[in-house]
Amino acid sequence: MAIMLTVRIPAHGQTAGQVQDAYAQSPLESMPVLELTLEDRQRSRLAAMLPNGRAVAVILPRGEAMQHGDVLTGESGERVLVQAAAEALMLIRANNPFELMRIVYHLANRHVRAMLLPEAALIEPDQVLAELVIRLGGTVEKTHQPFIPEGGAYSGGAGGHAHHHHQHPSECGVELQDEAMGQIGEQLSIAAHARSKT
Repeated sequence: MAIMLTVRIPAHGQTAGQVQDAYAQSPLESMPVLELTLEDRQRSRLAAMLPNGRAVAVILPRGEAMQHGDVLTGESGERVLVQAAAEALMLIRANNPFELMRIVYHLANRHVRAMLLPEAALIEPDQVLAELVIRLGGTVEKTHQPFIPEGGAYSGGAGGHAHHHHQHPSECGVELQDEAMGQIGEQLSIAAHARSKT
């Protein structure tokens, strides 16, 4: 039977005491880990598998996204740690900090999600953006690692993805997929409740 996860305990924006209370029943090292790409962390409805082969159904309030480090909980006290999964990315470098800052400025001007490192930036693969970076004097290298982009000024936390005035093309269809996952989750929930009554 799938684990139903319906509550998100944020990793960011909590006091140390609140986070400690949330983890008290299941220390981080003993908690199952659900590794998700950025795209999957943006969903409020998701069917997935844990490394131990156990199925999980994430059913969060509509529009609530998961963040790296969040804990998801279920009605029966199950707890699962959300972590960023490795995915294909572009690693951008420049000859000096000013050139890198200039490249990041131009990427931000195009509303590109970026993970900032002290001497580099990571973005999702895009040939047009790779050509832009090279024209601006930067270098682009393919890499495969967890992606935890900056949340933006209005997101309310690191790695967030709230938008108030636009959508990225890659988000088209996410609501339809969430709706389908929600139906799967609801079906799993109904089946689980029916079994528990017999």
